[in-house]
Formats: sequence, C-alpha cells, structure tokens
Amino acid sequence: MKKLVLGAMALMFLSVISCKQAADKTQEAADAAQEVVEETADKAQETVQEVAEKVESAVDGIPTFSDPAIDAYVKNYEAYIAEYTKIVESKDMTAFASLSQKGQELAAQAQEISGKLTGEDAQKWTEYMTASSKKMQELAQSMTQQQ
Repeated sequence: MKKLVLGAMALMFLSVISCKQAADKTQEAADAAQEVVEETADKAQETVQEVAEKVESAVDGIPTFSDPAIDAYVKNYEAYIAEYTKIVESKDMTAFASLSQKGQELAAQAQEISGKLTGEDAQKWTEYMTASSKKMQELAQSMTQQQ
C-alpha cells in the first residue's frame, strides 16, 4: 500500500512539475509572440511614417486654398510648370514660343487672384509663388546653359 501511495504521490508530483513546465513554456511563447507583435507594430509605424513623408514631399509646395478658383489656378500653373520642364528637356524652341501665350494668361489670372487673397491664403500664395518662381528660374537657367 505504501508503494501505491508513494507511486500515486510521485505521479502527482510529476504531473504538477510537467504542468508548471507547460505553463512556463506557454508564458515563454506568449512573451515571444508579444515581442513579434511589438516589432511588427514598430515596423508598420515606420512604414506609415515613410509613406507619409513621401506623400508630403510629393505635394510639398502645393497648398490648398479656401477659394476654389485659387486652387484651380494652382493646378493650371503646376501643369504649366510641367509642360515648361518638358520643353526645356526637349530643347524645342517652337513649343517654347507657343507656351509663352499660356504664361501670359496665367500671369493675368495671378493678378486677379492676388486681389482676392486674405489672411492665411495670402501667406500660402506668397510661399507657393516664391517656390514656383525659383523652379522657373532654375529651368530658364538650365535652358540657357544648354544652348
């Protein structure tokens, strides 16, 4: 009977130890999973920040205004700059001459728009036009250097 009781106690002891080991392994697995989740979250946050920075740099310098007419002008002006850039790269003087009419129209529109600006829009407008003028000067300079 003693052997049976001792055997049963030994079996219970082993069961308790193995359950404790299983609990320890479960805790280790949970800790490892937590680390993986945290690392993944950190990487995802970094990726989101990188994408946000890329988006911001893509639209950097192109503000939005409270007046839709001003936003439309800015879009037209950006298209003008893009076309101007292509002409400079292609060195097509004929296309450059035809683009001057569009530049004059945009200049007239800019005169009208500048009278409508108020407060924050005026500051955004000034910053945008300064940056755009700098781009145009650089393009004009590169065109004169190419010839």
